[in-house]
Amino acid sequence: SKFSKGETIYSKEEQRLTAPIEVQETYAVDAEDLTDKTYHILSWLLPKTSDVKLRLGMRLVEGILLENSASPLRHYLETCGYAQSTGPIMGVDDSNYEMTFYCGVQGSNPEHTEEFKNGVLNILQDVASKPIDKDMVDAILHQIELHQREISGDGTPYGLTLILNGLGNAIHHNDPIHAWDVDTAIAEVKEELKDPMWLSNLIQVHLLDNPHRVQMTLVPDANKSAQEAEDEKARLAKIGEALSEADKAEIIAQTEALKIRQETPDDLSLLPKVGLEDIPAELAIVQGQLREVICNGVDTPLNLYHAGTNGIYYQQVLIQIPDQIVKSPYFNLLSVLMGEVGAGEYDYLELQQLQTAVSGGLGMGASLRSKTDDKGQISAWLTLTTKSLTDKFDAIQLLKLAFEQLRFDEKDRIIELLQQRKTRWASRLSGSGHSYAMQIASRHMSALAKRDYDNTGLGALNWLGDLIAKIEKDDAAYDAFIDELKSIHKGLMLAPKQFLLVCEEHHSERLVEEVQTVWDKLAVDQSPVYLTQVAMDESNADQAWLIQANVQFCASAYQAVDVAHPDAAPLMVLAGYLRNGFLHSAIREKGGAYGGGASYDGNACSFRFYSYRDPRLAETFQDFEASLDWLLNKEQHDYQLEEAILGLVSSMDKPGSPAGEAITACYALLHGRTPAFRKQLRERLLNVTIDDLKRVTQTYLLEQKPVRAVVAPVAKKEVLEQLGFEIKKVN
Repeated sequence: SKFSKGETIYSKEEQRLTAPIEVQETYAVDAEDLTDKTYHILSWLLPKTSDVKLRLGMRLVEGILLENSASPLRHYLETCGYAQSTGPIMGVDDSNYEMTFYCGVQGSNPEHTEEFKNGVLNILQDVASKPIDKDMVDAILHQIELHQREISGDGTPYGLTLILNGLGNAIHHNDPIHAWDVDTAIAEVKEELKDPMWLSNLIQVHLLDNPHRVQMTLVPDANKSAQEAEDEKARLAKIGEALSEADKAEIIAQTEALKIRQETPDDLSLLPKVGLEDIPAELAIVQGQLREVICNGVDTPLNLYHAGTNGIYYQQVLIQIPDQIVKSPYFNLLSVLMGEVGAGEYDYLELQQLQTAVSGGLGMGASLRSKTDDKGQISAWLTLTTKSLTDKFDAIQLLKLAFEQLRFDEKDRIIELLQQRKTRWASRLSGSGHSYAMQIASRHMSALAKRDYDNTGLGALNWLGDLIAKIEKDDAAYDAFIDELKSIHKGLMLAPKQFLLVCEEHHSERLVEEVQTVWDKLAVDQSPVYLTQVAMDESNADQAWLIQANVQFCASAYQAVDVAHPDAAPLMVLAGYLRNGFLHSAIREKGGAYGGGASYDGNACSFRFYSYRDPRLAETFQDFEASLDWLLNKEQHDYQLEEAILGLVSSMDKPGSPAGEAITACYALLHGRTPAFRKQLRERLLNVTIDDLKRVTQTYLLEQKPVRAVVAPVAKKEVLEQLGFEIKKVN
């Protein structure tokens, strides 16, 4: 009622370049050595997204060129020799009015600009000059169908994901149905594919002959941070000199008005709300069936879950990881290789093509939790994963082959994968600085917290860089490294196993039989496993890690109880209560950080405060402690307690995808989080009182000195030393 009808805005096509352009820009790096820190990117502007057939055709082109390491353009970028990894932006972006195609590399040097461009264009020219292999096209179509069929929803609700996918079409006045139902477009594309040169011609027209191409070279500059700081000071000084007394008085008045506004409680009665009375009485937990299959003559559990998966099955192998393996830093590197190097008779390029043709990919990871009642023990399971359409059983056999007959003889590929891992890891640090700060602060508070700090923390990134440098130059060091991986692989082959299968009920018997047939025999070396001990950081000091960033990430951690303890529930509620009631206002609204809060971590068995992209240091740690004083000495309100409890219960109760809910239920059982345990924790959360929050604050927080941690820019070294931090640096 308070708005008049606005004017409809229509998107317009970009003004087209008549010839390609090359641009060089710089970015700030606080380091003396600028070697291998340049990015090279090529991008093309394509026609409008509303052309559904072309949109799908360019998705096929992306798949042909970039789908996996055997795809010609990705293979070139991964093996070019002048870069450490493919770039962070690759493939078709069809979320805007007009589509864009990108490819790039990172970890390179400026002098390779021309070589990069020519190398990419030569690959495109070669692919466009002849028909695309039909098997390759069929494999990419299989991936598109798999993606189209899959009901997601574990991160974002499936319905909301569909809406967001269709939103691009809708805001550009096109039909969003085209983004959701591509069957018609697939049929049209299959007609076009009768011409063996159709995809080749798309590459020729939209990439090779397209003059709207931009090449960006992004070069590191060691002086940029200091120069930007000086420029900002100069701008502020110039503004200050131009201010009249009246201007200064107005700024002071506005500052005071802002402070009053920030300290004025919001009128929550304006908004509709749910309350504790709206929470369902029961926690919905998916139930599965426990079956058995024979693996090497041993009855082995198979966890079978029936779910509406829309013609897709999910098959996993769950292996109980021995303690010495889970604590080895080499263990994580083995998971980088599975599915990415060759297996059995297939080299890595052939295995990549096979995966694309018959599965949604092969994965190897770890599901780790602290034991529910003993923070000194780790519950650790290796997860081998695949998924496929129910008419393609080959994925089950391929998963076994990739793990059982993992090849360690592709030296160039293995070093290339380790280099990619290091480069991508380093490029993601500034987006996850708060997670690393909390990990550092709580590193000695449980066995799993120590393991994660040693194996996935910032020190592990340095260790990986040193390892790569050593094995590249020293054949004996490389052989010792491979022997370590082989020992870990053998230990995992010997370890107890379970299977997990999620599918629609009418497909389950055939799939169970296939799992039984495939895993009936396993080639296992029964000799003892010996692993090298790696020296770890045992320091208990407050630590500051210096990275390439321009803001801080702060954390404080207190030793807390394990998740089975009755006080775990009040500590979980306390985290949300302090965040909503005090920390958000103090750290974000007044302190200027992008975010901040607190959390109870049942794996680290710790209570942690954190800030995200924070311009402050000492003041933030003062705010962490001030939040406790606020709780104990200021008036508290029941609605804030209800808000904190609702936030936790909503995260426990939120629906996932049909397959995701089944997999979550299975993993919970593996880690001792039984339905009875989960229901008891939920009941405890619902019964927490403000007095409980004050009690656990007194018991666990006031009587401890927290461990502090900071992830910060290199330029903050002296300030951090003055604040008493032990200084470490990411190489």
